[in-house]
Amino acid sequence: MRVQVAGMGKVGRAFALLLKGRGFEVLTYEVRSGRGELEDADLLFIGTKDDFVSSTARRIYESGRRYGAVGHFSGALTSDVLKPFPERFSFHPLQAFNRPDPHLWEGITVTFEGTEGARRLVEALVSRLPVRVVEIPPERKPLYHAAAVLVSNLIYAPLTAGEELFASLGLSREDYARLVEVSFRNFLSRGLEGLTGPIVRGDEGTLRKHLEALKDRGDVRELYEVLTRFLKRRVRGD
Repeated sequence: MRVQVAGMGKVGRAFALLLKGRGFEVLTYEVRSGRGELEDADLLFIGTKDDFVSSTARRIYESGRRYGAVGHFSGALTSDVLKPFPERFSFHPLQAFNRPDPHLWEGITVTFEGTEGARRLVEALVSRLPVRVVEIPPERKPLYHAAAVLVSNLIYAPLTAGEELFASLGLSREDYARLVEVSFRNFLSRGLEGLTGPIVRGDEGTLRKHLEALKDRGDVRELYEVLTRFLKRRVRGD
């Protein structure tokens, strides 16, 4: 199978390396610079930023290149942005790519939506890849991507706020690393039942002391209040 990857950011580059390692014929193309090859292939994957997926697809379509199906890696966009290609799909890796490492693809879930012809070609591709594919309705993609952003990006908000407070006390990331690691393992193994601390115990006095200690911390105090209210409702089952 011949695969074209257009757009060589972290995701696209890692995917191209993964495919090459699995014996696929891979063509790569830098959309911004025009470096590389843009040729006919069984599958085309567009790896640009979301804002440029549609325009990149149209430009490639107008170039006259032929593909069995065309897809993109966006978690928020549907395959409709790839019109006028008749066979199209979205292929979003549920993973955080902070570097173009092909090993980040191994063992992950990938969400798919698209046309029937595209599905058949993608099934042939992923049968040789170390990923699990889950199909998701196109109209649910924004909700799906919001969930992905919550667990991979927005968790940085409380982590960053906690780091600022620890740093003011002379504690480093190394000092609280185990606390973070164990907390994440508790959630992954038990969900909300893995929660510990004053919210679960109902220690309202302790929570009030925390807010008092954070009174001069601005948005950190606001974040603490919002997260505390959210977890209280979930713990109580509201």
